Formats: sequence, structure tokens, C-alpha cells
Amino acid sequence: MNAVQPPPSAQDDHADRTGIDPPCHCDGAAKAADCQSSCHLNDAAFRDRAKEILFSGRLITAGAVHLIGLEDIRNQLGNRWERVKERVHIYTTRLLEKMLSPHDVWFQHGEAQFIIVFAHADIQAAQLICGKIVEDLHQSLLGHSDTSQIIVKTALVEIDGSVAVGSARLDDLLLHAASPSERPSAKPQRAGRPEERSEERQRPSLTDFALGNGEPPPRPKVLFRPVYDVRNKVISTYTCRPDLHTCRHINQITADDVMQEEAIFDYDMETLCHAVRTYNELYQNKFRYAQTIPVHFETLASVRRRREYLQSCRMIPNCLIPFLAFELEGLPQGIPNGRLAEMVTMLRPFGRAAIVILREENSDIATYANAGVKGVGLAMDFRDGDQRCIDKINAFCPIPRKHGLFAYLDGIRNVEQFQAAIEAGAAYVGGAVVGKDSDVPEHMRRCTERQMLMRARVKARRESA
Repeated sequence: MNAVQPPPSAQDDHADRTGIDPPCHCDGAAKAADCQSSCHLNDAAFRDRAKEILFSGRLITAGAVHLIGLEDIRNQLGNRWERVKERVHIYTTRLLEKMLSPHDVWFQHGEAQFIIVFAHADIQAAQLICGKIVEDLHQSLLGHSDTSQIIVKTALVEIDGSVAVGSARLDDLLLHAASPSERPSAKPQRAGRPEERSEERQRPSLTDFALGNGEPPPRPKVLFRPVYDVRNKVISTYTCRPDLHTCRHINQITADDVMQEEAIFDYDMETLCHAVRTYNELYQNKFRYAQTIPVHFETLASVRRRREYLQSCRMIPNCLIPFLAFELEGLPQGIPNGRLAEMVTMLRPFGRAAIVILREENSDIATYANAGVKGVGLAMDFRDGDQRCIDKINAFCPIPRKHGLFAYLDGIRNVEQFQAAIEAGAAYVGGAVVGKDSDVPEHMRRCTERQMLMRARVKARRESA
């Protein structure tokens, strides 16, 4: 996929047969710059720009140019737009790279528009992809999207050689995609095969990676796991975890370390956006909880990935920051104190704390404490038997507390493991014994360890019956 500079002007011998330009509604006393900004890329201007592209000699098999705009996002951000517009542009660029094919061409035009030329997708599929890109931007940056207000403009060459501009609302595109038989035949478009349109419409998030057999990877799915706060006797904390299919996909990419790191990065970005978007919606409804967001070492160790991740972190609403913590995952043994401290410092403006989750015991916990980490967790291996897990719990929990950190246990499955975690001094416990992973966090629940154990025993009896 190519990000290019605007193409050269069309040759002079192409006559302008686009009809009469719409009048400009700017006040006559307005400055030229203000006029240019307020009337930027109206239908006539877009038609001229599209004509330059269509007649520039570039091979465009689909024969259409599409425009998506960020004006609604700019309007809703208000005064914040000037401070964050560069980050919005970078986020949009990354989304375009994920959603478009390597053969498509796009470029930014002005501060709130992007022009896209699809190499092969028909007009219907291209409009749908453009609309979904804008919808994802609304969801990620504003926490909501109104598909009835998302409009995609399309310029295409008519039979007589003129360039016509049409517009479509995402609501209509989604309706037509869902009901092909109801699609109006009067609109100028290529028919295309239904399966091609469906493939474009269902383009997954991890578009650049496959399992080695040509199959598209699944979109990362993020679930919320409840965590029991032992000291306060309450379930009011949730941590993000991938579902089984996402875990399998990432674990199966073993032939190429770079591909696996990119798949992990995609999951981290999806988790961050999904967690913040979900909390933002719940926060508006007076719903409060503590949210832990995992981020992998591979994401923070790469300059490019770290930059993009932190740019997305800067879009977190200030009201949510006191409720968020970052869970560092995949730290290599022997990580230098300075490097870890740098990562903790980078994340500090966006959450109340950084914690570390381990998959196996290691001897770096003193380093974590010196770097500013607040707690250390240990994830239980589901392949271990009960006694092996209990031995791990008893050996692990005293070490973080020795260095002034809290101990956290994840993946606790049954009554015996939960009781061992409480007796060993764990501050937080997560896993099936506390509650199932869910699509959204639930309301806070208060319960003592005794109540938790009784409930777990009842559940175990029902499952064994």
C-alpha cells in the first residue's frame, strides 16, 4: 500500500466537463486563508482533484477516487483539535495501512481529508471500506460513532468523459451490503461478485499477517477478567485478556519473530483502544472500576511501535487516567534497570501505576521495584496440577512483598489454589474461581474470602454433578 504525494496536475488538453461549480458561501470580507479552509474540497474542488488523478496516466482499474473527512472528529474535539491533530493524522495513517491493500494509493489533503484510490475494489466495496475506516476512527477517538452522519464522497468517470461526484452515507452502505437484493440499480457502480464485497467488508484488523497458509488471521478479541481485591474484599478491578482464538493465532506465528511481534503489537493496540473505548462509554453512565491494560515488551522495545502506542495513549481522556494501570508482559530476564525505568516513566502520564505479569518465576523483582513498578503478578500455567500451582504460589508471594511490591496471581482455577493464594498473602487474585472472562466489565461486588470459597465450592459441585 502506497502513501504518495498528490499527483501532478492533469494535462491541459483534458477539457473540464464537470458542469458548473457550486457557489462559494464564504463572506466576502473573509480572509483568503479562511475562505480556503472553510470551502476546502467542496464537490467542485474534489472533482478537479479527482480529474487530475484519473487523467494523470496512473493505472486505476477501479476507475474511482474516494474522499474521507475528519471534520466531524475535528468539530467534536473543539479546542483540543490543534493540540492532538498530528496524533489523529498518525492514527489515521496507521488505520489506512491496516485496512487497505498494498496496491491501493492514498494521501492526505489538507488537515481533515484523505483521498484514496483503490486498485481493484469496486465502488460499493471501496465506499464501504472508507466508511468503516471513519467509523473506527470515531469509535477510537470519540468513544462513539453515528453511522448516519458518516459520508463518503466518490468521483468517477462518466461515459462522456466527465467526472461526476456522488456521496453515500455509511448507514445506507451497510444496509445495501446486508441486503444485496434491495440495492438500487440506478446508482452508477460495478456489480462485482457478492463474495468479493463480503470479503472487503469483513476485512480483519490483523490484515498483514497470516498463519502461513494464506488464510486471513482473526481480529484480536479482548475480554475483561474480574480480579478480587483481597484487602478491600471487593471485585472492582478488571484486566484485559485475549480470547482463546487470539492466543492461538499469536502463538502459531513461530516461523518469523518479526511477524509475531507485529501480531502482538496489533493485539496491544486493539486492547488499548477497546479498553479505553469501553470505559469511556461506561464512565458516561457513572460506572467506575479499576482497569489494567496489558502491554508487551516487544511493543515498548521498538521505537516505531512505542511511538505509535504512546500516541494512542495520549488520546486517553483525562478523567479515565486515575482508573487505569499498565501491565507489562513478556519482560526478558535480566532486563537492565535503566531500560525498565524508562518504560515505566513513559507510561506514567497515562495511568496510576505499572505492574509486571510473569509467566514463570525469575530473580528480577528487585529490579522491578527500583524501576518504579508497583506490583508483580504470576500467571498460573493451566498445564500444571494443583500441587504444582500451590507450590508456585507459596514460593512467589513473599518475594514481591519483601521488596515493597504487592503480589498478584492470575489464572487461579479452584478452591484449593484460591485458599493458598489468600494464605500466601496475595493482594489480588484473578481467574476462573473469581469469575469468567466477559465482553464488558460488571458492577462492583463485595464479598469476603469465605463467601468466595463457598461460592467456588458450590460451583465445583454443580460442574461435577
